[in-house]
Amino acid sequence: MSRFCFCMIIALLWEVQGLAAQDKILVAGSGNPAISLVDKQTGKVEWRHALEKGEECNSVALTPEGNILYSYKKGAKTVNWVHEVVWDYEVTAAQELQSATLLPDGGILLGICGNPALFVEVDKEGKETHRVAFDLGIAKPHSQFRQVFRLRNGNYLVPLMSARKVMEISRDGSLVKEYEVGGKVFSSLELTDGNWLLPCGDDHCYVVMDGETGAKVKKVTSDDVTGGAFWFVAQVIELQNKNLLVCNWDGHAKGQVVDVPQLMELDEKGKVVWSLRDKQNVGKVSAAYYIDKQKWLKLGFK
Repeated sequence: MSRFCFCMIIALLWEVQGLAAQDKILVAGSGNPAISLVDKQTGKVEWRHALEKGEECNSVALTPEGNILYSYKKGAKTVNWVHEVVWDYEVTAAQELQSATLLPDGGILLGICGNPALFVEVDKEGKETHRVAFDLGIAKPHSQFRQVFRLRNGNYLVPLMSARKVMEISRDGSLVKEYEVGGKVFSSLELTDGNWLLPCGDDHCYVVMDGETGAKVKKVTSDDVTGGAFWFVAQVIELQNKNLLVCNWDGHAKGQVVDVPQLMELDEKGKVVWSLRDKQNVGKVSAAYYIDKQKWLKLGFK
C-alpha cells in the first residue's frame, strides 16, 4: 500500500468521525516495543510501528518526504506508513547508533557511539555525505550519548551522559567548546534565543546554558513545575508557541510506581498546560517529534 492510499484511509476515517486534523506527536522510548503516533487532542494512538527484538529507540522524527526516521541502537532506518523499510543504515557490533536527527537541508545526522564516536550526515536516501570521527574520552559506547543535534552554526552539540558535560564539535572534527553541566545529560536543544537547553535524565531536571560562555542561565526541577513532576528528563522540544514539550521517561523506576505523565507541555511559567498519561497504550517515552496541523495537512492527510 502506498503512502497516498494510507493518507486516503486516514482522511476517510476523520471524515466519518466528523473530526478535523489536529496536532500529532510521534513517540518512542528505550524499553518501548513500538513507535506510536498520538493525536494530541484526544490522546489516542492512531498508528503504531512495532520494533524488532533488541531494537532500542531513543530518537524519532518525520522526514520532509513523510517517512518515519528512527534509531534502533544497531542502526537507523526510515520506514513508510505501511511499515516498509525505505533505507537501513547499520553499525558494527562494537558501536551503538543512538541518535538520528533531522538537518535543515533535509538530510539526517547520525550519532554513532564508539571508539572513536562518529557523526555521519546522510541524504534522504540514507547515502553518506559527510563523516567526522572524534574521541570522546569515554570507553564504554553505551555511556556516551543518546541524542545529538546540529547547531545553527553547523557544529554538533553532543551531550555526554557519564561525563556530565556537553561538547560543541565542528564539522571538521575539532573541539570548539566543552562545558560541565552537573547532570547526566540525555539530549540537547538550541533554543530560539540561542541558549542551550540540556535535559539531565535521572537528575530530574533540565539546565539552560549560555552557549557562548557556558554560564548557567537556570536550572528547572519539579519544584518549578505546576501541575506535574519530572522523572527521567529525556528529550525536550521547543514548540512554535515557545512552550516546552518534555519527555518524562520512567525506565529506571526499578520497581517503583512512577505516577507522572509520559509527556508534559510547559508554558513559560512552568505550568503544565497539556499532558499525556497512558502507559498501557503508549509505553515509555524518551523521544518525540511534534507534527503541527499545517505540517500534517501538507503530507496529504485531512
